[in-house]
Amino acid sequence: MKEQLMTAILPSLPIVGTLKLTSKDGKSLYSIDVVTEKSDKKLDPFFQECFDKLADFLNGQTKKINIKLDYSSVTPFQLEVLKVMKTIPYGKVATYKDIAEKLNSKAYQAIGNACGRNPFLLIYPCHRVLGTNNRGGFAH
Repeated sequence: MKEQLMTAILPSLPIVGTLKLTSKDGKSLYSIDVVTEKSDKKLDPFFQECFDKLADFLNGQTKKINIKLDYSSVTPFQLEVLKVMKTIPYGKVATYKDIAEKLNSKAYQAIGNACGRNPFLLIYPCHRVLGTNNRGGFAH
């Protein structure tokens, strides 16, 4: 039997545009995706709370986003990469190599893939991670 997912298309947010949020239980976030769809007219309370927290972050009212997350789709390696990614300070950037060094690894491509599969855009700042030649991150 296929698992039932709840989704919401948020109203457009500064910088990122329109986001689609997905939850399995209406209490924790399963994923965040950038989409071009029209927003839902009315958001359920959990998704409204997520929208408010993301808007506060993107409007500069806070430097952290505190939303309960569902890690069931994340591999153990990806979780390690996400943890290191989370340590990148607000307004700063790091390279895939920087993350690899913190993990005592030389698996730069695997780290890049883990960043690219980040299900929690903005919360885990993949947009702050660049390739050695300033390529990569959110825009690439």
